[in-house]
Formats: sequence, structure tokens, C-alpha cells
Amino acid sequence: MSKIYAKPLPRISGVLLFLFVANLLSAVAVSYAAHNSRKYLNELFEATQIRDKAQAEWGRFILEQSTWTAHNRIETLAVQQLNMHIPEPSAVRMVSP
Repeated sequence: MSKIYAKPLPRISGVLLFLFVANLLSAVAVSYAAHNSRKYLNELFEATQIRDKAQAEWGRFILEQSTWTAHNRIETLAVQQLNMHIPEPSAVRMVSP
């Protein structure tokens, strides 16, 4: 009877297995990084749109505020609604503290 001996695997197959696993992990890492990149880019675009809307609304509020506080509007309201008028110079009295 002859004995059958298993031949030891060549050392190169271990290296090839390591390189295959490393290549597979690298492919998964690239896919994960691309996914995260797209996700963060979408979040950036959403944040940019929110910022642009807020900036436009801020501009409208500033314009509205300048309209409501215009000097001629305040003077017109004071004369029409409060019956105020500019006093004559002779009616003005200076009071010292």
C-alpha cells in the first residue's frame, strides 16, 4: 500500500488570498466613500437652499422695515393721526437742568 501525502499549499496562495481580501475591502471602502460623498453633497445643497431662502426673506424684512420707518411716513402719521405739528420758534422754551 502506498501512502498518499497531501502536498503543502504553496506560500504564494496565502499571499494571493490576502491580496484578494484587501482588494475586496478596498472596493467596499470606495463604494462607501462615494455614497457618503453623495449624501453630504445633497445635504450641502439643501443647506444652501435654506440659506438662500433665509437671506431673501431677510432682505424683504429689511426693505419692509425701511419702508415703515421712513421719515416722511412717520411725519404724515404724526400729523394725520395724532394732530401733531412743528411748533413755532417763539413757542419753544429751553429748560436748564
